[in-house]
Amino acid sequence: MSPRPRNKANKGLPPNLYLDVRRGTYRYRRPTDGKWFPFGPDRSKAIGAAKQLNLEFMGGGDLVSKVQGTAIDQFTAFLDSYEKVILPPRELAKGTLELYAVRFRQFRAAWPTKAINELTIRMVAEFLDGLTPRSANQARALLIDIFNHAAAKGLIADNPAASTMPRIEKKQRKRHTVEGLRAIREKSPVWLQNAIDLALITAQRRTDILAMRFDDVREGFLYVVQQKTAKASDAAWIRFRVTPELQAVLSRCRDNVPSPFLVHRRPERKKQAEQKEHWTKIEERYLTRAFKDARDAAECYAGWREEEMPGFHEVRALSLHLYKKAGKDGQKIAGHASEEMTKNYQRDHCEVVWSDAVPDLDISEFAR
Repeated sequence: MSPRPRNKANKGLPPNLYLDVRRGTYRYRRPTDGKWFPFGPDRSKAIGAAKQLNLEFMGGGDLVSKVQGTAIDQFTAFLDSYEKVILPPRELAKGTLELYAVRFRQFRAAWPTKAINELTIRMVAEFLDGLTPRSANQARALLIDIFNHAAAKGLIADNPAASTMPRIEKKQRKRHTVEGLRAIREKSPVWLQNAIDLALITAQRRTDILAMRFDDVREGFLYVVQQKTAKASDAAWIRFRVTPELQAVLSRCRDNVPSPFLVHRRPERKKQAEQKEHWTKIEERYLTRAFKDARDAAECYAGWREEEMPGFHEVRALSLHLYKKAGKDGQKIAGHASEEMTKNYQRDHCEVVWSDAVPDLDISEFAR
């Protein structure tokens, strides 16, 4: 059934707007309850206001607000600002920034057109439910920080991520065995063997192993600044005495490839190499993949599920276990701070106090 045509005085007016011919003014009838509102004699203003109200009452207001609202009200736009303004002063490690980049891509894919104040607890919870427990907890922590900054700018009233529950993470990866790691090392290229040996004798993380340089060896010490904890503890500033055991590994790192890094390789593709800090530098993800390939080739952990397979990171745990087994102090080797230590990295720090460590673990059994 077609609607009743408007009378002559109201032709050309948007729905719900009417002309009071007797007074020469306009009035608006609210469609939800029929209540009338005076709009005055100005025809253009009355029409503009009526159109805007009609959009709100007829379900198009959210589309208009997205166009009219400031760019930063969009979640993706605020995320851009968070990346460019908030993160840089924190001077986060490269590995942390790479992890954040993965999460940012997930956030943008989940809510590409949402305004930041439209995101609800349920939306965030459903997003987190689609991730593994570890990934969900990482994403949740990052979202809490993002929404905290949005709340500080008055863009949202409550933090939807903070109201979600963290997931319980069950550690599934097993430890390396001496026999297993020895088999992996035998299937590894020379550069990866060097990385494994350095991880065993220094108990350092993947990031710090790949950052070690030949010019870090001076005056009988190998100087290492742990990238993950350098700003939190003076135990992260370590100088390893060049023991005979460490010197043997350092000597194996020298070859005919001109590189400033202890662990290095000649790349297969020159174009990709040109984008790196140095053409011989090995990226963390490449090391992880190469280690997995060697582990699969070694077939040393038959019967273990994929999620149980130890990676390169677990070499550090084996190293600390072997130091303890040999009756040696693994705390200084690992760079674990004690409660009495004061922070070494300050804005106006004058001098770095290096924590001395003696890397004298016998790892000859791995190179049989």
